[in-house]
Amino acid sequence: MRRLTLFALLAVGLAPGAALANVPAAFFACDGLDEGDACQQPGPRYGACVRDTLCTDNPATDVDECVLCVDPCWVTDRAGGYCVQITGVDGVCAPQDRCTDKAETSFRECNRCVAGEVPRDEPEEGGCRAADAAAALPWLALLLLGGLQLRRRRAGMAG
Repeated sequence: MRRLTLFALLAVGLAPGAALANVPAAFFACDGLDEGDACQQPGPRYGACVRDTLCTDNPATDVDECVLCVDPCWVTDRAGGYCVQITGVDGVCAPQDRCTDKAETSFRECNRCVAGEVPRDEPEEGGCRAADAAAALPWLALLLLGGLQLRRRRAGMAG
């Protein structure tokens, strides 16, 4: 019984490490994509392809190791922009308090995609707006009457 318990504890303790060892590098998700394109890592993890300008690509490989699938807000300092969160849900870029960007990367890791809505323009400011039904109703009535008249004429000619 003790051996079975020991075996179970070892299996549970080693399983997470073994599973994490098989996660592919972030640059594989951007293979064949351009910078700024949406990408998806296994999991699913959503992001955007961003070039790390402090990285040096290994010319011996076919993949550009400096274009990584990361948080889409890391490429800009602008807050309030639309993004897709890591979970695949729509979000908004927001600067994070008590955060310091890493010196060894060119990313702005303190600007992250979080839950929220992007501010939208009001209809008066050039966005979409619904048609005025009161203005359209007389035109619709005229079209229906014209269609009925044509139908009567055709019926009279056929008979």
